[in-house]
Amino acid sequence: MARSACSFGFIGLGNMGSRMARNLSMYAQKQQYARVQVWNRSSAKSKQLAENCVCDVADSIQSLVWACDIIHLCLANDDAARATVDEILAVKKQDIILVDHSTLFPKTSKALQDKAAQYGVIFCSCPVFGPPSAAESAVLLVALAGREEARDRLKGYVVPVIGKAIIDCGEDASQGALLKILGNHCILGTIELLSESFALAEKTGFDVNRFYEFIENHFPAPAWLNYGKKIRDGAFSGATGFTIVGGMKDAGLIHRLGKETSTPTPVIDQAWDNLNTARSLGGESLDWSACAAGMRVAARLDPFKGEDFSILKEGNDNPNAG
Repeated sequence: MARSACSFGFIGLGNMGSRMARNLSMYAQKQQYARVQVWNRSSAKSKQLAENCVCDVADSIQSLVWACDIIHLCLANDDAARATVDEILAVKKQDIILVDHSTLFPKTSKALQDKAAQYGVIFCSCPVFGPPSAAESAVLLVALAGREEARDRLKGYVVPVIGKAIIDCGEDASQGALLKILGNHCILGTIELLSESFALAEKTGFDVNRFYEFIENHFPAPAWLNYGKKIRDGAFSGATGFTIVGGMKDAGLIHRLGKETSTPTPVIDQAWDNLNTARSLGGESLDWSACAAGMRVAARLDPFKGEDFSILKEGNDNPNAG
């Protein structure tokens, strides 16, 4: 018999959200809670998830809200988050917790927290660090900010269901969003640095496999190992990663934060240019590690090594057309 202690919903089933929702559904089943309710603007993704795990596809956001008391969100950008939260609040159901995994500008997260409070709803910023493979394995690093009673409730299952560890950012939701932007600044900066270093190694004739061996031994952090390998091999498919579109969106958030605080962000400015070059050559579906393709062009190397992702090569239609 299903217990009513927790009833979960999950909205936004992209590369990250679908994997987190699957783990949440497995947890709910194990705890004998109600089946997780899922919803996505593209219904095909909801149906695909329901075929592979124990969850129910909600008919609408409204029906999901009525069925759930904790609703996880993983949305593409600030506009999508604002629109979705507005739909949830319009139901006028009180005493629910919104757990937002989206990467948002800090002011947006704070505004959503304040607006939700007016409706008797608790909004928590809960962005995560790690690629889709880490989401699938539930080893994400989780930032968490929101009212204390909600944070305490979420800490009861977020580790180990979604991540391996939580960084508690306090009551103000903007602080969780801010940590996410600062962290992404470091990650995109790492991709830019690796792009330059591998291009320099190739131009000087140094064995890139030996250079990667140096990274494995001296910088054995997940971002260095993951993106270093992708850049070494030219493995820029975004099918299971983080796309250029998302990367440029996050670079824009970093740049905006720098502008509003009079803080230069030259590394991100350079990364933006390289991402833009890579997008023009290979399309928007590439992984953001394709930043390296832009750097390779600047270094007068072929943009792609290994698989050729060029969208204008003969016989290869633009995957973003139509």
